[in-house]
Amino acid sequence: MKKVLFFPLLLAGFVSFAQNGTNVYPFLNIPVSARQAALGGDAISVRDQDVSFAIANPSLLNKDSDMQLALNATAYLADSKYGTIAFAKDMDNGHFLTANARYMSYGNIPRTDESGFEMGEFSASDVAVGAGYAYQFEENWTIGGGLNFITSKIDTYTSSALAGNAGITYHHKKNKETASLVFRNFGYQFKSFNGTREDLPFRIDLGYTRIIPNFPLAVTITAHDLQQFDISSELNANGQEVNIGRKIADHFSLGAELFPEKSFNIRLGYNVRRGSELAVVDQRNFSGLSGGFGIKLSRFRLDYAHIRYHNASNVNQLGISVDLTSRRGE
Repeated sequence: MKKVLFFPLLLAGFVSFAQNGTNVYPFLNIPVSARQAALGGDAISVRDQDVSFAIANPSLLNKDSDMQLALNATAYLADSKYGTIAFAKDMDNGHFLTANARYMSYGNIPRTDESGFEMGEFSASDVAVGAGYAYQFEENWTIGGGLNFITSKIDTYTSSALAGNAGITYHHKKNKETASLVFRNFGYQFKSFNGTREDLPFRIDLGYTRIIPNFPLAVTITAHDLQQFDISSELNANGQEVNIGRKIADHFSLGAELFPEKSFNIRLGYNVRRGSELAVVDQRNFSGLSGGFGIKLSRFRLDYAHIRYHNASNVNQLGISVDLTSRRGE
């Protein structure tokens, strides 16, 4: 138990140099999979065979994620393209490894001069390639960490950085509940676009997932961006100053998965901050809601998510997972 109490303190000290800026590499906080997107976009406490969650929280690695390969892709906002890939390997005796990559392409962007006249086009993209390690040091406890090399390009300008994720997960198999604490995106930008280093989008997330007894429903609650109290916009949709209740609520996202242990799942999520900031006065645009499903066919699993941002902007995300072992191929 002393190790359990000491680990979060160690992590807090290790990342204390990381600042709270979010003005560089925001793609690191896009949902890593269709399943995560459907569950509200921030879930970091779903512990099963889904290896994609280990991109955000390496301490979720476990025996069920052994030899799992997951690919996710989406046509994101403003004609951008986003995708992830993840793989995990059980090294025995409680040791697990994972490798992953993320890619964001912003497409072709018009190049203009000071007067606004177009002078051709340029492109922009972000890439993160990483690896992670986890160790289950007690029956219910796992610690994990990962390191990502990031490179970004905007026209002829480039930047690069190293970013880490570290977390601890408590999983009670009998009660079917999982709790995770994760420090995400701490690190250092060693090459900037214009000579001025920028902050990485560091965040601290706390998540809890439980499968309801005698009912086929898994509920996930995530408190995100805990490193900073005020993450809300200054004004609400009515032009009024945001109150303290809204500032607290904006830290939460919710998710529910029906039939979580079956071959077919239905998912629903709500991101409070997204729903609040993209709301339209006197209109029901359902901003902040997300939904999706998962289907398992033999050794393959197909996941789909629909994320509601605004009446004019929705995102569909697709994921495919493959079990590369033979023992779970039924």
